[in-house]
Amino acid sequence: MSLSAGTRLGHYEIAAPIGAGGMGEVYRARDSRLNRDVAIKTLPSAFASDTNRMARFEREAQVLAALNHPNIAAIYGIEQGALVMELVEGSTFAERIAQGPIPLDEALAFAHQIADALGAAHEKGIIHRDLKPANIKLTPDGKVKVLDFGLAKAFDADPASGGDPINSPTLTLDATRAGVILGTAGYMAPEQARGKAVDKRADIWAFGVVLFEMLTGKNTFEGETVSDTLAAVLRADIEWRQLPADTPPKVRRLLQRCLERDPKRRLRDIGDVWIEMDAPGEPAPAAPAPVPRKALAWLPWAAAAVIGGAGVAWGLLDRPPAEPRSVVRWTYSQKDYFGLPALSRDGSRLVYNEVRGGGPSLGLRMMDQVEGKPVSGSDGMFFPEVSPAGDWIAAFAGASDLKLKKIPASGGTAITLADASAPLGVTWGDDETLVFSGGKGLMRVPSSGGAPQTLTTPDEKKGEAIHRTPHFLPGARAVLFTIASASSGQVAVLDLKKGAYHVVVNNGIDARYVPTGHLVYVRGGTLFAAPFDAGRLALTGPEAPVVENVSVNGPSGAFGEYSFADTGLLVYIQSAGQGAKTILGWVDRQGTVQPLSELELWGTGRLSPDGTRVANQIQAPTGKATAGDIWVWEVERRTRTRLTFEGENSNPIWTPDGRRITFGATVGGKAGIYWVPADGSGKPELLLATDTLAVPSCWLPDGKSLLFSQAAGGKPGRIWVAPFSGGKAGTPAPLHETTAFEQDAQLSPDGRWVAYASAEAGTVDIYAHPFPGPGAKVRISTQGANSVRWSRNGKELFYKGTGAEGYLMAVDVQTAPAFHVSLPHAVVKARFGTTWDPAPDGKRFLIEQVPSLEGGRQRLQGVSDWFEELRRRVPVKR
Repeated sequence: MSLSAGTRLGHYEIAAPIGAGGMGEVYRARDSRLNRDVAIKTLPSAFASDTNRMARFEREAQVLAALNHPNIAAIYGIEQGALVMELVEGSTFAERIAQGPIPLDEALAFAHQIADALGAAHEKGIIHRDLKPANIKLTPDGKVKVLDFGLAKAFDADPASGGDPINSPTLTLDATRAGVILGTAGYMAPEQARGKAVDKRADIWAFGVVLFEMLTGKNTFEGETVSDTLAAVLRADIEWRQLPADTPPKVRRLLQRCLERDPKRRLRDIGDVWIEMDAPGEPAPAAPAPVPRKALAWLPWAAAAVIGGAGVAWGLLDRPPAEPRSVVRWTYSQKDYFGLPALSRDGSRLVYNEVRGGGPSLGLRMMDQVEGKPVSGSDGMFFPEVSPAGDWIAAFAGASDLKLKKIPASGGTAITLADASAPLGVTWGDDETLVFSGGKGLMRVPSSGGAPQTLTTPDEKKGEAIHRTPHFLPGARAVLFTIASASSGQVAVLDLKKGAYHVVVNNGIDARYVPTGHLVYVRGGTLFAAPFDAGRLALTGPEAPVVENVSVNGPSGAFGEYSFADTGLLVYIQSAGQGAKTILGWVDRQGTVQPLSELELWGTGRLSPDGTRVANQIQAPTGKATAGDIWVWEVERRTRTRLTFEGENSNPIWTPDGRRITFGATVGGKAGIYWVPADGSGKPELLLATDTLAVPSCWLPDGKSLLFSQAAGGKPGRIWVAPFSGGKAGTPAPLHETTAFEQDAQLSPDGRWVAYASAEAGTVDIYAHPFPGPGAKVRISTQGANSVRWSRNGKELFYKGTGAEGYLMAVDVQTAPAFHVSLPHAVVKARFGTTWDPAPDGKRFLIEQVPSLEGGRQRLQGVSDWFEELRRRVPVKR
């Protein structure tokens, strides 16, 4: 069908011809309804007049129209025998390659986008079948767009229609010889050229051909005729020497694996291409040194001697051990928040939490796929764990009515297993029982549901607050878990037969047993490992750090965001972590982030009362959790002044007048609360000596009392009030009597209300009550929180959410005639570190940003064959 300018097809008006497409002519047209330009591709007249073929084509086109990916040109519809598609400006890769080889970095960046497009389509069961440079465009802004996706299959005839060439599984039709040419000869996989049925591996072959041509600027396979080209595809050697000499080994290996003629030996999934491209680089092999001409005369004799000697040695010596497999690292990123990764034991699937539209749900990525997808029916579920067989997912759901549930991994209806009051971890054992955080202690329930059995109760006399993050040991005879106290976490192991537990690591959280004979656990954003005897339930060797920058999430850093499979695959959410650099920035209520500072080892800090300065602990390069000094950083001038020069200093806050900074410190082995002039004009002075490290929270508006948190007398961390007069602090008294862990007390601007974090209900949440009391308390957060701030006008309470509420949350506050708060709502959907504070005008917030979340994308790091690296770094004596 031929069209001319001004012709109308429904509400599309033809503007001008663009060129020939794989199936006919292509025209620019104007969509009068949506007021946009589109591309119109005509179909062969013989095709368009065949009712049955058009019906099949329309069904296939509907499937293709479901593809929604930034690197795939979209199909909009069919109009009067023509296909309406997204208009993609720019040049094709065929035109680009004709100008010569594309530099390696550019070519790999383009290849990554092509792989993304293929992966998105393959996940929906759609194969391109005619991938080639002419079907790939580069837009003026540098984005790759793959065209004609799946149209070869859309042109298929009914498979039962016979052996006519037009009924081949992979057709490319041109305007003059529709149905004669099968695909595009130089880009067809060998099985495609033989007329066999194809799968996604045919696209991987074509991907390899396109990448080869981008790097060489030459055709991979060519001949004088189509038959000659097909013969080259089937039998000709690939000219690897055409690749640039500096092509990295990993790129050569990738091309070789894509261009395997036997599809059984070829890469099976485009996700494998992604892993190959994300693998760390290897040095290119050095060119062999020239052999002196005189040496050539005796070289054959020397070779014979070597070979003979080797034969004798082979008979005398054992074969050398096989070299360990190489460790491969890769990255998976996603724009929306996701975290809490959980791998199935066989490493075939990854389940994770995601937040789309403000609420939590579960996502699932099959590891042979490029992208993940939502688990249908999982709305409101979080903190997942995969069953041993990989067919079920356990997770928590609900807010005030928290439940432990399970849902099929393929999606469906969630089944309630037990009531829960603390969403702080669940583990699924080989005996088909689950152990979960059931409040303050651990609970056990069958996977079919039932009445939970209490396994542990925290020993408050020893300062234990909560037992959380359980993980079964092999055989389900024991459970690792974290004992949370006011100051730190301890790794303990519970012997299920004896019903007793003991501590195995004094400073660590979220421990898991690795089949290599190691115990791994998190400390300060670093994953540590130590040899562990699973029979004796004891460490058998020294620890060593093995993975840095592991995200620590949950109330007070409850759990590490990492998981591994029995295959040796490790995944973890990358974070700035302890000892890694972050930046400070503004974020407004629309989520717009404005970076302010350079990368630095920022710690916990606060904004000055007038909003012009930040008091912050900058950590020492050692990466120790408490080592650091107090600095004042000026927001506008972006300069900083150091205020402390000895000891370990942390958690600075401002006095109400903004003239001094109060902080906790340990100097010369003695702990206390100090203050120092904010302009650096004086030395730090001791305000209050304490037995253990104290964390200042806030001053009363009149400066006559200081609130701080501290663990003392074997009790969990609690909030204290110290009167202050004449530059001296009086005897502190508890804010109120409690046995629960509490921290971060914040007074309202008028000093009449105090908000604070407490674990009295099992989870750490925000509460408020009259100050200094008495009066009823009100629970502010509903699904976990670990720090709180008042707005400067006292009309809002902000808190840093955890669990399902993982963003900056807020409630509206009304104090008269009675205290009342609204339902929590997300103020800013952004993740940030320990420093945060509302600006005086309440329109924006100071936050500590994690640079690993580039462009707002969460990054999940993967390490293949991680067990090999673990064995090398932390040897286990057998």
